[in-house]
Amino acid sequence: MDGQETQGSRPGTPAPEVVPAGARGPHVPEHHPRTPVSDIILATARDWPLPRITLGELMAAFGSRSYGLLIVLFAIPNLLPIYIPGLSPIFGVPLAIVALQLAIGMPMPWLPGFLTRRSLRREDLQKIAVAAQPWLRRVEYFLKPRPSALTRRAGERVIGAYAFFLALLVIVPLPLTNGPPSLACAIMAIGLIEEDTLTVLAGMVVGVFASVLALSVIGGVGWLAFAAIQALFGG
Repeated sequence: MDGQETQGSRPGTPAPEVVPAGARGPHVPEHHPRTPVSDIILATARDWPLPRITLGELMAAFGSRSYGLLIVLFAIPNLLPIYIPGLSPIFGVPLAIVALQLAIGMPMPWLPGFLTRRSLRREDLQKIAVAAQPWLRRVEYFLKPRPSALTRRAGERVIGAYAFFLALLVIVPLPLTNGPPSLACAIMAIGLIEEDTLTVLAGMVVGVFASVLALSVIGGVGWLAFAAIQALFGG
């Protein structure tokens, strides 16, 4: 991915400033409500008819399940042993934005035009989707509907606030601040999509350990930087 900003993937059609998740285009496939997350992401990457896909088009493709699916999609790149140039700035900030919108109770997610016009090559999306299949399917093996207050509207807002905090850690460009918090976000989002309380709780537990690890790294680097400055200028 090169983070190219486009005016829409279809020639001659400008992308809107804000793209609602429910605004489906003519090439967007419909998915059954119980279609696994892994299948939706893989099918979108495999069947997209154009050489590039924008974030706005992904939002439209994911439709009514877009909150959870977008969080999973924006978290996945930080979990995979593949390198695609420009990945972090394209997915890190939208992860935080979408999580914050879930926290404040917006009915559907949206991104400003400068983000919805950001695009990636279909081949790069396919790489991400294929590489993510093994661990997505492992998580999905244990999924089943276990609804509770945590998977209803008020609970979703709690999950969104927690994911927003974790997303802020993901944005920090230091070792071990990206992967573990992204994993926690992805697990919680999958549990939210499937209304599986146990999976959401598992993601929250992972998030606790991820937060401790990331904050320790940030604190350690900050202390080293302070010590270096003090040694340099403190005589």
